[in-house]
Amino acid sequence: MTLPTELSDRELCLVRLRFLDLIKSFFQEAPDAERISRWRGIFAALNKERIDQQLDTAIGQLAEILDNKDLKELREEHYELFTDPYSKHLLPLNAAYYLDGKSFGPSLVNCRELLKQNQLIKNESITDSEDSLLLLLDTLVTLVEEEKQGSEQAREVQDQLLQQFLLPTAQLIHIRIKDNPKADFYEKCIAFLCAYLDLEQGLLKNTMANG
Repeated sequence: MTLPTELSDRELCLVRLRFLDLIKSFFQEAPDAERISRWRGIFAALNKERIDQQLDTAIGQLAEILDNKDLKELREEHYELFTDPYSKHLLPLNAAYYLDGKSFGPSLVNCRELLKQNQLIKNESITDSEDSLLLLLDTLVTLVEEEKQGSEQAREVQDQLLQQFLLPTAQLIHIRIKDNPKADFYEKCIAFLCAYLDLEQGLLKNTMANG
């Protein structure tokens, strides 16, 4: 899952999709033994590579904490942050909460408009709002898939999604979670997300400049 300098556009899209799949797996549901084992294997391998200074640091921190946390600790942290409605450490993951200071603000409206303009329709079975972190990542995955099929417009929409919603939201979540004493592991996950999105934005700019 490294990012070699010499890759075709299609190969680069495949690598990006693998990173995004990994990031999504942190937030889809509570971790289980199989998922933690997968994370440990992936980050042990990634920790031997050199990709980008910020991303390398985040990978090293995740590899270390995964070696030192057991399943019970990670499940308790997930419950405290994302499930228990009475938790003092509950962590919202919606863009509008951070960008507007309220859960159903203008950012949600703008996010829905961006999706509508580009014919990106949320699956009706998904209850999360369009500006939730997981849905934003899902949208990015869809756009990378479209780029892989040769869509140049997909790159422009990715750039909008990253600059307007994903990157600022991830950065603000990280500011909030750094002060959370119950978030040892997920603080490292969000740091990894921020580092990856920063790299993603750089890759996207280069691709658009050369396209």
